Amino acid sequence: MRWLKYILILIMIYLVCSARTCTEDEDAVAEREKQQVDKLMREIEAVFTSDTLADHLLRGYEITAISKLNDFADYIKIISDTTLNLRFRQHTAELVRALFIPGEIQLQTWSRNYPVPGLNTLEILIDYCISEGISCWINPVGINVNDQFVRENDSTFTGTLSFYQKCVSFPDIDQIEDLSGPYVIDIYLMRKIKFFGIKQLGVWEVYLGAIE
Repeated sequence: MRWLKYILILIMIYLVCSARTCTEDEDAVAEREKQQVDKLMREIEAVFTSDTLADHLLRGYEITAISKLNDFADYIKIISDTTLNLRFRQHTAELVRALFIPGEIQLQTWSRNYPVPGLNTLEILIDYCISEGISCWINPVGINVNDQFVRENDSTFTGTLSFYQKCVSFPDIDQIEDLSGPYVIDIYLMRKIKFFGIKQLGVWEVYLGAIE
């Protein structure tokens, strides 16, 4: 998880900045470092588990949603490549599923530009990409926040992104077809319960939804 990597990086920064000198008492330094790390963990926990989210945090999660839309296109490109190891492609398919909210995800607008008709849901698209592969890469461009995150309830924010598409042919990567748009994809910010050892935290996670 990206936020866990962020925590580890900040801890390392704290430890480097608080590195002891030869003249300091080891016990005092160890206690100071422990207090600094504990404080850092509380601050990070407050950001990622807070019941309320400041505007700048919501804007940051919207950037995460943009990144996940790009990830979706890249992952579909990977699982469509039948020259790659099947187990690797199947693992990548699980990464695709993890980008989206649970349930049947409609992708009619996204999929209308594939050379194969009828790939109208996420599962149908994934199954076809793994079994048959697709000869082009649908790439989102010009991604923007269309509707900013707004609170729906205590555990969910919703918004939308808008984007255009380009189709890149695998046989000829220089062949790029400009496609129509803009299209709109639903995005969600949801508070999910995560377990960290014996500790249980409500952590905010970004998910993609239907593409209209």
